[in-house]
Amino acid sequence: MPTIPAETMRRPALSFALALALATPVLHPLAAIADQAPVNPGVQTLRLEAARVRFYNDRWLLEADGDVHISFGALRIRGEAFSMDLKQDRFVVAGSVRLATPAGTYRGAAFSDFLDFRRCYLFAILAPGDEPDHWTFVDGDFAHPQKGLQMPGDAFALPNLAGASPDVTAHSAVVGTTAFVRFAHPLVRIAGMDVPLPSYYVSFSADPDLAQNSLAGANFDGTLNLTGDAHAISAVHLRYDTQNKGYLAVEQHLASKNAFAVFSINPLTRPSKFWNLVTGWQPSPRFSIRTFSQVHTFQYGLRQPLESSQFTAVQLTQALRQSFLQVNLQQVNYTMLAPSPTGYYGDPTHAFVPNHPSSVELGVTTFQHQIGRLPSYESLHYGAGFTHDVFGLQTYGGVTYSTIWNHYAGLTLFTSSLPLGDRHDPLKTYFFNATFAKQRQWFSVPHYIDTTDAVASLSRRFSNALTAYVAYEVNNTGDYYLQGGYGSYVPIVDGTPIYGFAAFHGVATLRTLSLGAAYQPNGEFSASLLLRKHDDFPQPYPGLFPPPPLNVLGESFTTNYLGQPPYDITGEVRARIAPRLSVDIQRTYFFNFGTLRWSPQFVIQVIPQ
Repeated sequence: MPTIPAETMRRPALSFALALALATPVLHPLAAIADQAPVNPGVQTLRLEAARVRFYNDRWLLEADGDVHISFGALRIRGEAFSMDLKQDRFVVAGSVRLATPAGTYRGAAFSDFLDFRRCYLFAILAPGDEPDHWTFVDGDFAHPQKGLQMPGDAFALPNLAGASPDVTAHSAVVGTTAFVRFAHPLVRIAGMDVPLPSYYVSFSADPDLAQNSLAGANFDGTLNLTGDAHAISAVHLRYDTQNKGYLAVEQHLASKNAFAVFSINPLTRPSKFWNLVTGWQPSPRFSIRTFSQVHTFQYGLRQPLESSQFTAVQLTQALRQSFLQVNLQQVNYTMLAPSPTGYYGDPTHAFVPNHPSSVELGVTTFQHQIGRLPSYESLHYGAGFTHDVFGLQTYGGVTYSTIWNHYAGLTLFTSSLPLGDRHDPLKTYFFNATFAKQRQWFSVPHYIDTTDAVASLSRRFSNALTAYVAYEVNNTGDYYLQGGYGSYVPIVDGTPIYGFAAFHGVATLRTLSLGAAYQPNGEFSASLLLRKHDDFPQPYPGLFPPPPLNVLGESFTTNYLGQPPYDITGEVRARIAPRLSVDIQRTYFFNFGTLRWSPQFVIQVIPQ
């Protein structure tokens, strides 16, 4: 008699015939389907009921025991135990199996369905005392079982779950193959406790449109997908960030073959709410439309807002033969409430702002083209547009401009990674990269802006875990007025005149030398260190320039800005703290620039995997 696997013996109430089915050796594993490529049958619905249904999130396993009932298309299946590998797209029903098909009803010790290969396997038992037989059903033909064919070695394999704890426990589940599993009235393991919920949804779809996001960043985001199907997800988010502290947000995802829409309210439980809608549509491979709309309200609950504004952006992209054409439209309403006699609503922090600028821009960007036979590439971009606000955009030379036209042209040059040193030893090879970008933008107000950015870097991998690089960047921005413009100005900070600023007439240059290193010994842990030296004009002086605003994570909105400290060093560590959860910690030291030593706080993010 063959040896019965230990994991089979741990399954409750499995018959001897089932144990024999799982232990019977089968020659040539996967030989029966090795000559058949997987097919994509699309999303199919499987309904499961049992005394106990369990889901193991880290292994993508759906398990069930006790009076298992399955409805799968035209099939009705009963058994003692059920196991489905959601990623492999296959399932097994074991123990006193009764298989009802349009062609008849069969009995056996175990049944399995390899969905991607359109093959089903039955360890059939025709009558008490008969020898069991291996039956194969091909392409859904249950009227003509192919008997005695070789089967894959894992046709009836059940996973070993000794010591594993389920993340979800329920009595029923709906599976959309290749896409999702949804539980009714489950107990969900949250922070070590089993929490009862009306519904719970898990997505494992490969559809990128279902992964679109309309929420701002957060230091922590605990996502609870309450319900959904192959084309929709309804989620509640428990979030925390440095500005709003703890709060709730909601998000609704919708997706079809060539389009998606994502709507959210974030934060939902704070007065300052952002109502976001992101949409995308790609009617052809060469044309796409994306939109982003946001309404901001300051309101307690859902009462009359004290402040309301709106922003909408529409982007149309058309691919051409050697370039792509892009149209960008933006429209802003700083106040959507009716004008207030006092000029503000409730208090002066919620003021009436009548401005509502709109803009249109048409641009063309060429694809990257190699320059002759050199290891260098170029790309050009150019375009034109205008901005309009009936209340005025800029006053210059005694003239208020309500419409400002602009046009621009620029180019980008860059090299491929050029190997230097010992090219035969990957740990002794250096790689050189360089990028140069320049743009000029002209305006109907008599001035233009030049921007130039040049970066060169040298990198090397010192071991499989350690890499490092050195880079030097020069960023120059010039705002030139044809008449007048920037005059001489000597600011005073704490009673001290800053004479060096008098040389500033609208042209700023930021020079940055960077030394960075990254260490990642495995997929569970990584650390990085970045040291930068800034040599800028105008020169920084403590208190002269206001610090840049911080986002909700506690990070600066920009990495290069006027007035940044001459030296900074940033350390970052990321570690996996749970099978599907990592934490990222970052902080910067500024070497005692005035009263500034450390960045305002640690930047800590908990990141689901």
